[in-house]
Amino acid sequence: MYIVYEVRTQEHKTVAHPEVTCPLCQQQGGVHIAIRQRYIWWFGPMCPTPKFGIAWCERCDQKIPNVKWSKPLEQAYRNDKSSVKTPLRLWRGMLVIGGLFATLSVVAMVKTKMRAVDTSAQTEYFAHPQVGDIYYAHTGGELKVEGNSASSVNQVYALFKVVKVDGDSVFVVQGNGSRVSTAGNIINEYTSGFWDGIEKETTAYSATPVIISHQSMTQYRFFTPLPRLKDATPGGITQIKRPGK
Repeated sequence: MYIVYEVRTQEHKTVAHPEVTCPLCQQQGGVHIAIRQRYIWWFGPMCPTPKFGIAWCERCDQKIPNVKWSKPLEQAYRNDKSSVKTPLRLWRGMLVIGGLFATLSVVAMVKTKMRAVDTSAQTEYFAHPQVGDIYYAHTGGELKVEGNSASSVNQVYALFKVVKVDGDSVFVVQGNGSRVSTAGNIINEYTSGFWDGIEKETTAYSATPVIISHQSMTQYRFFTPLPRLKDATPGGITQIKRPGK
């Protein structure tokens, strides 16, 4: 991560000191002192450094190095510096950054609370299925074994609507909008807009119900059709939506 910023210099004031003798040319009437201050510019001015002075002489047209400053020049600099206060505007960027971080913190808190509410609702839906609930799920498919590796193929991703609940059995019917994941075309359900696309395509549901185990739903969030086939692998429920909620 890179942070790009500028170091700028604020010149507060320049004062002429005709009473001070230039330590370079030994003449009076040409010494000037400028009081300056550096600060960082990033979303505005911030982090001003201590003030400093630059002295030069118009008589000899030279900058006077600090190591050459005489005691009268040092005293004139201290007097000039003491009369200059750091303006509050040089801290303005800190207010912007502080406001930005405060806004991000509030947004993060709101999102965290929304996720907590959503998680609580999903837990309730898993624990107490109701007729009309819509499951965004895949059926698990079939187990395919090749050498020392195994994978699931022919998984059907679709919306399933609850039409009946009877003990441990939850009866659902499959929507007509679906995706099939095969060995040659593996589906990633977390792709942006994946479930939105299936939801938009689903205009009707099958009349033939599929029975799934409520116990496997609550314990593992599995979508396990009953009776379970020999080579079937457990499906999964990504989310549940309850109409009107």
